[in-house]
Amino acid sequence: MSKKQSQIWKPLLAIGMTLPLLAMTLFMVGCPGTTVPPPVDACADVTCADGETCVDGVCVSDGSASNAPTLQGLDANKAITLPFTVQAAYNDDTMFFHMSWEGDRGDTHDYFRYTDGAWQREGGVRRDAQATIDNDTARGSTSINSTIYESRVTFMLDDPTGPNAVEGFAQYGCMMTCHDNSRAMPMWLEEDGEVHKYLPDDVSGRLDLWHHRLGRANPIGLSDDQWVGQRTGDEGDGGGGSRHGDAGTGPYATASTDDDGNPQWAFDPGTAGGLFAFNFEDLFTSPLRFFTDGTAENLGINAPNPVGIDYADAIAMGYVPSEGDTVPRRRLRQTEGSRGDISATGTTFTASAADPLVGQWDSNIQRALDTGNDDDTALADGQVYNLAFAIHKGMVTVRDHYVSFAYTLSLNGGDADIQAIKTAGSGSGTLPDFSDTATFPVTNMDAFLPGITSYEFLNGDNVDLEYIDPATGEAIHQSHAGANALLTQGLSCRACHTVTDVEIFNPTEEGGFSAGAMESLVLERGGVNTPTPLPSP
Repeated sequence: MSKKQSQIWKPLLAIGMTLPLLAMTLFMVGCPGTTVPPPVDACADVTCADGETCVDGVCVSDGSASNAPTLQGLDANKAITLPFTVQAAYNDDTMFFHMSWEGDRGDTHDYFRYTDGAWQREGGVRRDAQATIDNDTARGSTSINSTIYESRVTFMLDDPTGPNAVEGFAQYGCMMTCHDNSRAMPMWLEEDGEVHKYLPDDVSGRLDLWHHRLGRANPIGLSDDQWVGQRTGDEGDGGGGSRHGDAGTGPYATASTDDDGNPQWAFDPGTAGGLFAFNFEDLFTSPLRFFTDGTAENLGINAPNPVGIDYADAIAMGYVPSEGDTVPRRRLRQTEGSRGDISATGTTFTASAADPLVGQWDSNIQRALDTGNDDDTALADGQVYNLAFAIHKGMVTVRDHYVSFAYTLSLNGGDADIQAIKTAGSGSGTLPDFSDTATFPVTNMDAFLPGITSYEFLNGDNVDLEYIDPATGEAIHQSHAGANALLTQGLSCRACHTVTDVEIFNPTEEGGFSAGAMESLVLERGGVNTPTPLPSP
């Protein structure tokens, strides 16, 4: 079988209750003129005991192995666009956002699993999964074992009149921070490491990043507070010295391993029903999908939460790891300082009737209007701000998440896409009733997969470059016809583009023109749900 044929094996994804749960069915599409043999039923001659089900020829407990994640690559059937809604409110001192979308539960991230007498890391992103499947070091890690990754909703906030104002953000939105050398983009090299979003060298200011992590913060009712600036080196949370955590302590810590490869923590059995670990097959059903360091034991709607203790202490208490034992790699904790300014009280996941692992997220996050911290954007009555959203669903990160164009937010400041409604009182103890849509208007939006769209492409800097799409073998030229409109006319992406093909074009600015929908345009450039195009040799 050729490499191209082998890549045609695709998983059918059942997205899942805790991060995207994957129940996979593999199928192979034959080349023209060939006959595809029928699948082999590995369970045809297997008889299981009561309470067990045969899966791939092995008897497992009902409701467990069918929920076990499996290494998989890119999802060629993933929708290009994603509808979501936003509502906003504020009182005397607190800002409230409510964001909704359909997706997987996504509240797991990565783990350590005991298998074949040793602990191995479980979890990774889908592009690294594809690189592992293809053994392609040019496009990512080739040593991941499974694709487990949290869902997230984020937005970058800019005050155009404030001290950290970012000129051009209202035009470009998220694309201002996405570059050809970012992780999983065409110019990225493995030796570059984790290059995340960053501002160009000739753009001053910083963007306030409200980062609602649904696996590494939400279980304890918290969010994450960060900011995006220029690349200054490798310092800063997030890699590349570009996406920084605000000053203070974030909502999670990451486990190291000792010289023997043992994880840093295990469950405190006194807080975990007598268990030091849970079985990997129960990852998406076990309540032990996370633990805390004790400071967050009583935070969130699931409190009291399980606690993670030092692995050596667990061994001293008599713990002997067995096949399939699993513990989280992240330990959740109470935030401190500016990093802890955003809370997530009232966030819910409502499972669908058809699949408990798929449903609707209603993200509620809150923050003081003015935190008094230099790394936050202060909000005030009577003002208008710029912001752009992103949603990660389906175990993805890097450029495979959904992004929006730039929108405007008004706090009683006049015309804007999102109208924040002023309510009486103060503090975050009482949430607005966002179900009252007559009082709190709903702004309907569509996000899209950006593919290899970058700041450099939008500005016309790539006009002399040529990328080769590995899916087709064809050249992708790098000429953006709207570059002049961005650079000399000051038009924004929304002045010329819609997100969906069926959307009626209404230019948001004078001089705007219909240039097509992102739903079609990003596919023309390759690399959406397929391997990343690379520069011509």
